[in-house]
Formats: sequence, structure tokens, C-alpha cells
Amino acid sequence: MGSDNLTLGKALKFARHDFLNDLQLMLLYLDLDKTSEARKTLMNTTERMRQLSMLEKLRLPETEVWLTTFEWRHTVFSKELQCHITAGERSADDAQVASYLERLINNLKTIVDPMEEYRVRITVNASETHWSIQLTIDGPLKDVPPIPMVENGFEVSEKKQDKQWTFTISGQ
Repeated sequence: MGSDNLTLGKALKFARHDFLNDLQLMLLYLDLDKTSEARKTLMNTTERMRQLSMLEKLRLPETEVWLTTFEWRHTVFSKELQCHITAGERSADDAQVASYLERLINNLKTIVDPMEEYRVRITVNASETHWSIQLTIDGPLKDVPPIPMVENGFEVSEKKQDKQWTFTISGQ
């Protein structure tokens, strides 16, 4: 699904679907008397929801939506999110940050191999005065295109290794 097609209704539909899948998996484990697996699924789901809710403290609402809906719009990637956020005022243009991240991922999607698995670990760190979003993509990425030109108001960096590419965007 492209980002242009994602409406609020569709986003809620995807969220309900993911949550119901987790509940059904927990019920299956309970029916099979596998309480430790049910508990693990419950704890994982709770932690995933906690991480998503923490994004609100970033105070970049369009970027928050982009991060929250990433996996639904960019299905070639599986996502893991980790947040360490202290609320603060942000001077970066939120729309430009979200737009930049979208362009970056769309550029990467042009080189991914549809037969391979790609996992993106997204780490969001923010203090009262500084924020950063780091995307670490595991999977074979040959000929990674140059990162898009930097918009004003934030900085970007990248690091390439054999089957891992790490990108960081940060600002005030």
C-alpha cells in the first residue's frame, strides 16, 4: 500500500487487524495449554504498544504517524521500534522530516530483492533539546542510492556494512 492511499480509516483497520491477530495467537496458546507462550505474546504486544504510545512525546506528529504506519505502507520491511523519548520542543519542520523519511525509504525500495527478507530496527531517541531517529536495515542491499539532499532543520548520516545499512536523522 502506498502512503498516498492510507486514510485514517485504513490505519485503524490495520491496527485492529494486528491487535486481533495477537489476541487470537494468545487464545491459541491458551487452548493448547502453552501459558508461557501466551504470556510471552501478551508481553511482546504490550511492549510494542508502549513503544508506539511513547512516540507522542516526540512532538513531531507527522513523523509519529509515519513511524506508526511504516510497516503497513512499506510491506517489504518488518519493523522493530525502540523509543527513549523525553518530551521537549522541536524546531525541525515536522512535515519535512516525515517527507524526507518517506523519500528515503522509497529510494531503498527500488533496490530491494523481493525474494529476500528485510528487517528495519527503528530507534528514536529524544532529550528536551535534541532528537534522532535511526533506521538500521538488515538484509542484502546492493547499490544503495545516495541519500536525498538534506532539508534545512535537521542532519543526516549513514553507515554501510555488508548486509546492514544504518541511517540517522537528527535535529533540535
